[in-house]
Amino acid sequence: MNQQEIRTYVEGYFKAFQSPFIEESSAHFTVQLPIEVDKDLGNRPFYWTYVEKIGMEPTPLHLTFVFNREEAPDIRGEDLVFGSRRLHQIFQSAQKHGRFVRLYELSPQGTSLGSLSSVPLVPWLGINYKVEFICDQKRDLIFSLGVNLISGAIVQSFYQSVTQLELTPKLPDYSFTMQPIFGLESAADRLENFIQSCLDQEDTTWASQANERLEEEKLLVESFYNEERRSTPSSEDPEAAEEQKQKLAEEKTMRLKELEWQFQPRIEVSTINAGLFYLRTPLDR
Repeated sequence: MNQQEIRTYVEGYFKAFQSPFIEESSAHFTVQLPIEVDKDLGNRPFYWTYVEKIGMEPTPLHLTFVFNREEAPDIRGEDLVFGSRRLHQIFQSAQKHGRFVRLYELSPQGTSLGSLSSVPLVPWLGINYKVEFICDQKRDLIFSLGVNLISGAIVQSFYQSVTQLELTPKLPDYSFTMQPIFGLESAADRLENFIQSCLDQEDTTWASQANERLEEEKLLVESFYNEERRSTPSSEDPEAAEEQKQKLAEEKTMRLKELEWQFQPRIEVSTINAGLFYLRTPLDR
């Protein structure tokens, strides 16, 4: 990430929390932290424990971030660059708070109030999945899926579609949400079944080749430890000889397990984040 990308991301992070920007320039900004952000970034857990214990009115921090020190040499603030501890904290906070969202689509500007008196918003469950094809090599796919909680229709590239819409965390005026027919668990099952059907159509050559490499590595390990046993000098002490034999067997077993973990092909599916979206725009047409 370059400095402009970092600034855009961080500004978006604070705007998502509706944080007040106190001062801004092309090289920096100062922002007041909301309570939940202060707890993530403020590094003062004992303060928040004390405040919550006695019911005191909290005083959130103000932080100043500098994105171009050459343009703002006299600004007292943190230089925010990729890899910095503070930016890592912001990434972690965004991941924690952004794993599940509830958003509503705004009506287009200029629409008359009369026509807005009963705008229905259709509920959608959107989930971003990470699919990992794992062996001694690795390939990742991202599935962004949405399911209409009334019709059950599934659309792909759901995230890309909703980012084109104007969304808000609050229910807009002159709008109402339609009652879903599908529950969240049922809808999630439909999406998982959809992913499974996609994976069933995947070319499995990569898995076959990984298994072949695994067998080749196992043969090398077998050959190595067979040679080790033959080359180990015999001992007059039977107990010592048995101990050496047991040690080699344990090493061989451990190495074979490591090979299984490294080469054995498998597919892992995990949820990146999810959300409920109430939309007026029909995405399933």
